[in-house]
Amino acid sequence: MIEEVRSQLAELTERLRQLRLSDAPGQALVRIEQPLPMINLFNWLADQTLPGKSYWQDRESDYKVAGLGKVWRFRVKEQSEVNTCFQKVDAMLDKATRCLGYLSFSDSQKMIWPEFGYGEFFFPVIEVVQTRKGCSLACHLLGHDERSWSTSIEKVLDYLARANWTLAGTDSHCLLGTPEFTPDNEHWASLIGKALEGVESGALKKVVLSREARMNLLEGQLDPWSLLYHWQLANPRSYVFAFESDQGSLFFGCSPERLFRRVDHVVQTEALAGTTRRGSDRDEDFKLELRLLNDSKNVHENRLVLEDIRTRLESICSDLEFDRSHSVVKLKTIQHLRQLIRGVLKEGVSDSQLLSLLHPTPAVGGEPRAVARHFIEEHEVYNRGLYAGTCGVLGKKCSEFTVSIRSALLEEKQFTVFSGAGIVNGSDARDEWQELHNKIGTVLSLLDHQASVKDVSNPIIGSSHDLSHQAS
Repeated sequence: MIEEVRSQLAELTERLRQLRLSDAPGQALVRIEQPLPMINLFNWLADQTLPGKSYWQDRESDYKVAGLGKVWRFRVKEQSEVNTCFQKVDAMLDKATRCLGYLSFSDSQKMIWPEFGYGEFFFPVIEVVQTRKGCSLACHLLGHDERSWSTSIEKVLDYLARANWTLAGTDSHCLLGTPEFTPDNEHWASLIGKALEGVESGALKKVVLSREARMNLLEGQLDPWSLLYHWQLANPRSYVFAFESDQGSLFFGCSPERLFRRVDHVVQTEALAGTTRRGSDRDEDFKLELRLLNDSKNVHENRLVLEDIRTRLESICSDLEFDRSHSVVKLKTIQHLRQLIRGVLKEGVSDSQLLSLLHPTPAVGGEPRAVARHFIEEHEVYNRGLYAGTCGVLGKKCSEFTVSIRSALLEEKQFTVFSGAGIVNGSDARDEWQELHNKIGTVLSLLDHQASVKDVSNPIIGSSHDLSHQAS
């Protein structure tokens, strides 16, 4: 297979060298593709030393893309710039091209991670794309003037020459310190109390509070691509994503939640809210499912999300329908209530309108949206950054975004995982604290493949092993 890959690389390289002799085509973006045999995209990304790694995979695994570098980017500084960004992207798209990107939960400066900013949309220098039709290697060139044309061709040639195609993967091991929670258990109880005061006063119907679990990297190196590969195997039918900052930090995850999927004028979204753990056997799991379906607190939480999304979509849809009853989504360690929503968009409705109406949903923010978001910005004691934000792809025919939950941040010497819980009337601080554990149970259990967690005697979260047993 390696020989076939090298043959296709040589052909693409020769095509680009021939393009050096041609004039700029006068269009903003030119995409060139070359067929490739199917390869493991996670192994390919793990092998690369080039900057700007990115990955996206939709929930049905119909479209997977692994990218290197950024030939064009738009850094979104605040929410008001999203429409301008999307207009610029749309002017560069053709039927075969899609643009990758992400946005943070909030554009409040105190909530943003400086390395990533509020958001960014970009076209990779080179990317490997896999669909149901096969695999291809693609590159993006800027063709609006001679200088950009020549410079982008040279950049692609450099990336193709420096990319690693051994596809050997890596075998890494690391030692992680004991997780440090922000907020800690005591502060969490205080936050829940303040949130419930808001609910009781009528100012809030729901607010989603969250927590980070930060672990220092004591020895070795954590391989995020191996972790992400096993993460998506553990939770199939989830979105898979990864975005690397210019400084080398990587935000990545495996999310079950769709923000929206638009195919032509048809939009699909969902209310995903209400959670319980998985059972230790089939009988217990079924009992927990029935309890979730009939639990007034969880059903109420889901209904709040559903009604908010339905109300917002009514203004831009000519036809709108949603499930008559809840279904249950089962992941490795938890299960969620879900209701699907489908609509036909009115003529002229844009992806930026859809995103501005839906993001952030009450599933990660709360209701009323503005009040809940202000509460989070005022009272959470760490910066969410990209956690509970959104990421995905923009295209002419199809655009799709997920809610960036079940996610992690890998920095040079730290690994952090995030989780949140919806607080409504009847919420209990201890139960919600355990829900936070359950939601990070999968990723911590997967760390056993390549990491040891120090201080296994800790009764709360001594190791990934302890936590996965609690969540089972």
